[in-house]
Order: sequence, then C-alpha cells, then structure tokens
Amino acid sequence: MSPAGAPLAPPPLRIVARFLDTVILGVINFLVALMVLGTDDSAGFNGFGGDAGFWTLYALSLIGVAIAFVWDATLTRLYGGTPMKLALGMCVVRADNGGQVEWRHAITRWAIPGAFSVIPLPFLSGLLGLVVVVVSLVYIFTKPLRQAVWDQVAKTLVVRPAR
Repeated sequence: MSPAGAPLAPPPLRIVARFLDTVILGVINFLVALMVLGTDDSAGFNGFGGDAGFWTLYALSLIGVAIAFVWDATLTRLYGGTPMKLALGMCVVRADNGGQVEWRHAITRWAIPGAFSVIPLPFLSGLLGLVVVVVSLVYIFTKPLRQAVWDQVAKTLVVRPAR
C-alpha cells in the first residue's frame, strides 16, 4: 500500500505498460523518420540511414526525444500516466500525499531515463540508460514502495487506484 492508501501497481504490470508504450513510440518514431528521410533510396533508409548524415540522424533522435517527452511527461502531468499505464489501470501519484503529479514531478520522472537519449554517443547513452533500467527493475521488485530510480528522484509512486 502507498502512504495515501492506494494499492501499489504490481511490477509485471508496470513492465508490460512500459514495453507497450515503447513499442508504440517506436512505431511513431519510425513513421516520423520515414517522413524526414523520405522513401527514395538516396536517403539510405534501406540501410537504415546509412547515407544520412550524422546531423540528420541526431536531429531525428532529438525529434524522438520530443515525442517521448509529450508521450510520457506531458500525459503523466495531464492525465496521471502514459496511455498504456492508464489502459492497464495504473496511475502516477505524488509519494508524499497521493495527489496528482505536478510538472516538476512529471518532467523529472521522464528526464531520468530520457536524458540519456540526447547524448550524441550512442554506445554511452545506451549503456547509461541500460544501467538505470536494470537498477530500476531491481528496485520495483525489491523496494517496499516499488519505486524505480525515476520514481525515487521525482518522489512519485505508481498505484492502482480504486475504481
């Protein structure tokens, strides 16, 4: 139970929601990349951007970060969670009082894993992101309040509110 009395969301359900959100974001980003790079072979999309310059690919990654920000931080602030969290009956609340998250909570929550995406060194950003995700997985299964790293920093909880 959360301090406000709502039951905490089970870790497997949180993982499924994050996975589905990631798949949907991947499809959206792929469609945006298709529009930016075009469908002609000169863009090199058959080689997945092989002919596209570094700055074009970096700009695409920044567009992807912006889309992820809207998907995660903005929707969490406005509606209490990402679409898949909400569809699976979960929401993000403040850890101190169980109330609706404010912008600072939503942005901090998103920025912990999302900030690594803007590092222009794919190996480093991927490695740092992977470490945060693995530590977060351990935390949501072992910590009493099931808080991932981003939940701890933003002071939020993921709960299953009474319907």
